Amino acid sequence: MTVVTNEKKFDRFWTVTAGSLSLLALVFTIIALRTSSWTINEYSSDGEVQWHGLFYTCNRMKCTLEYDNNFWVIFLTILSALLLLLATIMIFLMGVHSFPRRHFYITPLIEFFGVLLLLVSLVLYARQSLINGISARLIITAIVLGYTSLAIVVFVAGRYSIFYKKNPADFHYSKTEKNEAVKRVEEEQAMERGEN
Repeated sequence: MTVVTNEKKFDRFWTVTAGSLSLLALVFTIIALRTSSWTINEYSSDGEVQWHGLFYTCNRMKCTLEYDNNFWVIFLTILSALLLLLATIMIFLMGVHSFPRRHFYITPLIEFFGVLLLLVSLVLYARQSLINGISARLIITAIVLGYTSLAIVVFVAGRYSIFYKKNPADFHYSKTEKNEAVKRVEEEQAMERGEN
């Protein structure tokens, strides 16, 4: 009997929470990548409202394909989305598979680089244009969710690193000695079984 039985549930709860936040950040990144409302220009020279995205520049009449100005932003956003996808998969695997627990440093690194590249892509876009559209707000929300998920993943990975050092066979810390309360309960259960 292991005394520390709730530790697995605690780690799995935080793993699912971090994975959900990372998945939500990934969904927001994909939505922001595909929509064309990063910059909204209501005061253009011709009096038309214009929407600028990573791929298109739109007004009320038409959308024109214009991605050559934002090549590095598009590249970094797609790369960060791929890293966030990989990090999300690794986070969910931390709860059920031993490889991410054994190599506890890989998942936080992937999550960190994914969110860092997302932040760099937002800074590169903000250097050349305003970020007042809903897609830019989605990217900012994805960055906040990603860093929150990163903090939780680092906490869980730190716990797994301690578990690995103490018990490398199971990757979970289990107490071998029992305290007196557990011994007393087991003795009472043994006495009840003996009477029946």
